[in-house]
Amino acid sequence: MAISQMRQLSLLLPKELLDQLLFYLQGLESVQIHDLRQEEDWQAAFEQALVGRPDQQLSQQDLLTRQEKLERLIADLEPFMPKKKLLESLKEEPLELSFAALEQAGKARDEEALLEGISKQLKVLQEAKEQIEADRLEVAALEKWEPLELTPQAAATFSHLGALIGTIPNTDDDALRLTLGAHPDLKFQEVFTDDTEHGVLIFYKTGSLEEVRKEYGFKPFEYEHAELPAERIAQLKANIRQQEAVADAMTKSLAASKNELDQLKVQLDYLCNLSSRQESKNQLASTQNLAALEGWIESNQVQALEACLTEQFGQSILIQTREIRQDEEDKVPTKLKNNALVEPFELVTEMYSLPKYGDKDPTPVVSLFYFVFFGMMVADIGYGLLLFLGTSLALHFLHVKPGLAKNLRFFRLLGVAVIIWGLVYGSFFGFELPFALISTSSDAMTILVISVVFGFITVLAGLFLSGLKNIRLKDYAEAYNAGFAWVLILLGLLLLALGNFFPSLAFAATIGQWLAIINALGILAVSIVSAKSLAGLGSGLFNLYNVSGYVGDLVSFTRLMALGLSGASIGSAFNLIVSLFPPVARFSIGILLFIALHLVNMFLSFLSGYVHGARLIFVEFFGKFYDGGGKPFTPLKPSEKYVQQSKK
Repeated sequence: MAISQMRQLSLLLPKELLDQLLFYLQGLESVQIHDLRQEEDWQAAFEQALVGRPDQQLSQQDLLTRQEKLERLIADLEPFMPKKKLLESLKEEPLELSFAALEQAGKARDEEALLEGISKQLKVLQEAKEQIEADRLEVAALEKWEPLELTPQAAATFSHLGALIGTIPNTDDDALRLTLGAHPDLKFQEVFTDDTEHGVLIFYKTGSLEEVRKEYGFKPFEYEHAELPAERIAQLKANIRQQEAVADAMTKSLAASKNELDQLKVQLDYLCNLSSRQESKNQLASTQNLAALEGWIESNQVQALEACLTEQFGQSILIQTREIRQDEEDKVPTKLKNNALVEPFELVTEMYSLPKYGDKDPTPVVSLFYFVFFGMMVADIGYGLLLFLGTSLALHFLHVKPGLAKNLRFFRLLGVAVIIWGLVYGSFFGFELPFALISTSSDAMTILVISVVFGFITVLAGLFLSGLKNIRLKDYAEAYNAGFAWVLILLGLLLLALGNFFPSLAFAATIGQWLAIINALGILAVSIVSAKSLAGLGSGLFNLYNVSGYVGDLVSFTRLMALGLSGASIGSAFNLIVSLFPPVARFSIGILLFIALHLVNMFLSFLSGYVHGARLIFVEFFGKFYDGGGKPFTPLKPSEKYVQQSKK
């Protein structure tokens, strides 16, 4: 069964057991809690005491604040960890704890002490870096003044002679400096010169200060320290070396904090789990002494849940389950359940939309069509082998999350499809092998016919499933008009075409002609009867106009041929380019070029097969019968953001 059957679950328990129950359900990962706030009956029954009261809201906010602190600290600490190569990081075993062990570790750990210890090291490092930056900026500003042998503070103590330290503009003709040097009441010493200014030390008679400022564009040197710039620079450089030593020590200490980082991750996952349980309380209802919980559980999990709860809580919890009523199906979540070969293709269905609980899962049919489409559009033994081996090795040797593992299994199966169609076309990295059943270079029309045939089968399957869906909904007129009638009409047109093309099948033309005519008239008749007036004739005629749409659908499937031939032709062209190289270049740079060009072609072929395969499924197949709109089954379960749950 492709969609797992659900049952409505109701639990009534003493309020003091609520935290223990939610913890236990989270570990089981089998119950999705239903929000009772949406139910009028529950609102009336527990109007005065919903579980999500302000005190609990504050508790939830506190949990979120703690999570944010941990996430920021993890993000700050991770860059200090020793860098690993991509393959090494993928092969590294993830953090793994049992749910109970994670809970115990989270409760036992002194979170504030852990945060304070790491935060203190990060703060010391940041302060050291800021001080180093500030000192370097000051050194850069003072270096040009290093020859200066008088400070502004010392110059200010002169009683009979004035002294100014500062800069004047450096002009093209250097007139200011020359004029300043010729001034009878001033003496100056040039400290430095750069592209824009001169640093000068000016001695002047008392009273001529304003004249110097105005006439020479003088800008005073802002320096508040008593020591000379050269001495200040030496102090700053010593301080920089000291702070660099502090920063280096802190960096090494943080780089050795892998254990602390793991503790932070464990603590964060613990808080996420706790937050999920706290959030679940907002979906429950309670009185002063009792709490009520409702949700959904898979039918095959009910017996195990009842046994576990009885063992854990005895008779303290009242457990009731019941079948899902038809009027409740829109609220019930969907969990797909398929065998190992079909399950990876759930990605295609989920990419479009999950089926509603009361509908049928199209994934088994989708898996067959997508397998054929992708394989036909790539169709190269070498490409398929690389895809199959690459995904198989990744699944075997690398530690990947369940979502990525499902994607890898999906592409591993598609690798098999590519190999099969590569054998049919006799294509191996663009080379045409002698055992090809169909040649991409000489049998283009045959491939075109096969593409249209696959399209015809896909369209018929979609129309047939449309008829079955409407029968399930007891809309028999629509089942015929939008499904079965068109299956018979298209089959009739196929027989008509075969009879006209092949004289030996002339009888089929007559059968097909009458099959199409009778069902076309049937659509008109059913439309009139369904509308209970001749007005239905218009809708019937409009329905018959859809034949042009089905022709367009068949034309759309020619991409199966086009992409398959283009990939083979591009690969063959690449091989020809390499073969034109002289022997020495062919077996040196030619090999590298061969690999690079085929990697590009392989990537583009895989991308085209993935996108266009999905497009054919979504438009030409799902467009006939599938609505989607289902909600995923999301049971209360551990976060597993950083820590994988050990199932041992």
